[in-house]
Amino acid sequence: MKNHVLATFLALASASAHAEDRHIDPGIWFASPAAEATDRKILLADADALPVLDNPSPGALLDYLHRAESLLGRNQRHAAWLHLRTALDIDDHAADEARNAVGDAADTVVERTRQTLRKIGDDGFAKDVAALPALDKYHWLLERATRTLPHELPEDQQAIVSALSDQDGKAFWNIYQKTRRSAAYGSVHTAHGDLDAGKDADKLAADADRGVREQAWKQRQAALAAQAETYASILVGIVRLNDRVAKMQHFDDAPEATYFARLFTRADVDATSKAVEAHASVLQDYQRLRAEHVAHVLGTEQAHSWDLSMPTPGFTPPAFDEERMRRVIPDALAPLGRDYVAHFRALLDPANKRTDLATSQGTRENDAFSMTAPGAPGTLFLGVWKPTVTEASVVAHEGGHAIHSQLMNERGVSPFFNHGPSWMHEGIAILNEMLFYEYLYRHTDDPAAKAYYLQAQLDEMTFEIFTSAEEAQLEEGLYDGVVAGKIRGAADMDALTLDITKRFEIWPSIDPQLAHAWIGKRLMFEDPLYLANYLYAGLWATRMFEMARKDPAGFQKRYAALMAEGFDAPPRQLLARFFGKELSPPELVETDIAVIREKVLALGRLYRTLDAPRNAP
Repeated sequence: MKNHVLATFLALASASAHAEDRHIDPGIWFASPAAEATDRKILLADADALPVLDNPSPGALLDYLHRAESLLGRNQRHAAWLHLRTALDIDDHAADEARNAVGDAADTVVERTRQTLRKIGDDGFAKDVAALPALDKYHWLLERATRTLPHELPEDQQAIVSALSDQDGKAFWNIYQKTRRSAAYGSVHTAHGDLDAGKDADKLAADADRGVREQAWKQRQAALAAQAETYASILVGIVRLNDRVAKMQHFDDAPEATYFARLFTRADVDATSKAVEAHASVLQDYQRLRAEHVAHVLGTEQAHSWDLSMPTPGFTPPAFDEERMRRVIPDALAPLGRDYVAHFRALLDPANKRTDLATSQGTRENDAFSMTAPGAPGTLFLGVWKPTVTEASVVAHEGGHAIHSQLMNERGVSPFFNHGPSWMHEGIAILNEMLFYEYLYRHTDDPAAKAYYLQAQLDEMTFEIFTSAEEAQLEEGLYDGVVAGKIRGAADMDALTLDITKRFEIWPSIDPQLAHAWIGKRLMFEDPLYLANYLYAGLWATRMFEMARKDPAGFQKRYAALMAEGFDAPPRQLLARFFGKELSPPELVETDIAVIREKVLALGRLYRTLDAPRNAP
């Protein structure tokens, strides 16, 4: 075991020693800081000068929409420039203020465009389209502008509600963060010295000593339990706030209001999560397979949650230095087509100065994301580069966002339509991760490596689909229970968590401390009711993955069309266009479950191969 840890350390250290810091050339957007500042001043004035039109002619309306599009395109260039500046130096408050101002200007453009279209209305717009068919491409823009009317308050009341809900929402999130940071997890003694059970959780989870892993895991659970009532009070406050705001806006409850804003319905989310739950045995089969393999390796009767990240004896995950990352990721994305791969290679090519990565944190933002704008190529920011397979998968994911946006811009997608529902963007990026792990799995003959990559892919698929369905049910259950007065404190939340998670997983029955899992789901505190997005993202990504495997040529045509079209219609219509027909939630789930079941069987065969020498006489 000690040799394994040493080998891993040396491999990562060697790869890091050969890594170089890379920086994005900001000239992609503006020639100099002075040029950006000058143009930004003009942009803010131009955005403020955009009027709300009253009964324009069809030609005047088309010119107006083109003017608004131009403003949004210019805005996105400044947003990219300023995002890079704030990411390179989190203490650059001037850039942060400028970025907020640019964001406000974009909101102004969108809101005034919405008001203009609302004045025209459905009948007026239909007449304008009949007179000038070029306006028809903006029909979804009109629908988005009018669909919220039944739920809007008078302007003065809406301003008060928005200000209070934003302020209180941020306050609850800040309290949550401070509570997490103040938690005392205690130290754990290891062969490498004493480590903090909270700050060093990842290191402790991968420690070769099972006693260390168990102690660290249990100390973290105990620390959460010690402050559970505080977390429960925060969550109850969030639920009550969002419920009251939703009812003021004429929704039945907060889930309905939030899903409406994100182009879901509660009925759809419930039907989809239940369709996934109906196949929970597939997830449980995977978890039992993992548990049995881990228990066999450990020579124990029962594996526990703290054993799942243990190092595999005799196997060291290969280091992924920058050169290998630049070579392998584009190769792995070959199913997406030659043009897509060429774009990805160009993104990662150091000569193009479109990727920003560093080997030390400094004042850099600890995050990874893409930045794109019309008329400029996509770019990628990586807070700190670590030469691991996991970090390479992040590049595949975030680079996917960059290339998707770049392809839309190159194909002339309107700035009104180059941003769609979050789950659709995420599904496209998650597909890249699935293809990345599939390539690694297919391109090694080492059974241990194949098992490692296949397990990583299965973890991705099952997390996005099963865990997201579980989380959607949990969050809705919390809202319903708090509003009904049935959930008041931590014990009630623990009970609900166990009730739901036991329907999906094996681990809560083995390790009942997982009842506190709701505390660690930070998005329930930071961005309430967002978790359902990942359910749809995972389902769509897995379905696309299967299409790419079974019909590469047909899939590439559909995918190229998707990249060129943008988000110019409701999600249901976009999916029907992509798949060639409408799919119900059960239909979407069925194919994905078959993919997961197939891969679980393949992993079982690999485990038997790996375990065979230990079973030999």
